Amino acid sequence: MRIHFWAMRESGVYEASPSFREYYVKFIGHFVSVYERTAPPFAREAERWSANPDNIKKYYDDGNIMTDLIGLSHQQALRSLPKDEASSAGDWPYC
Repeated sequence: MRIHFWAMRESGVYEASPSFREYYVKFIGHFVSVYERTAPPFAREAERWSANPDNIKKYYDDGNIMTDLIGLSHQQALRSLPKDEASSAGDWPYC
């Protein structure tokens, strides 16, 4: 998801169509659930991650590996989310 949002930023789509941004975050949050049912609550965090150039640099420096995610349990990851995002896990992206 992080790379999807990064690509949208780099392509200029977010700037060209700001109203598309929220739709796209929800679309990716929904679509990724086909592959990983626990992933949707993390879509907004992934979108925020893509906004920080330091994250992109670290990703490159680490050999294109997201080292901050390796070994992180689902519960640990949920605790890193804002409470409203973590608690809406069952309803999101439809809420």
